[in-house]
Amino acid sequence: MASTLLGDTMTHCFLITKSTGAGEIVDSVESVEAFARERGPGRYDVDEHSLEPFPGTKVSARAWGKAIHHQDGHVVLDPIPSQSKRTY
Repeated sequence: MASTLLGDTMTHCFLITKSTGAGEIVDSVESVEAFARERGPGRYDVDEHSLEPFPGTKVSARAWGKAIHHQDGHVVLDPIPSQSKRTY
């Protein structure tokens, strides 16, 4: 599910961007795929963000991989190899 605000209970999310620079925050890998499918063909960069649940604590971010929406309509998630072993 897409969100433009990070709620108090959201501690893990993904930031999706395209070359235009505009981004969207979603809460799951499944939502990354749905986002790419809805936005049409192209390559989308995906960063994973982990948020500490308390105000004033740090946010950590790292590149997760890419979502690629092909012209024929299928979407491929291409995580960076070290990220693919994680469970979400």
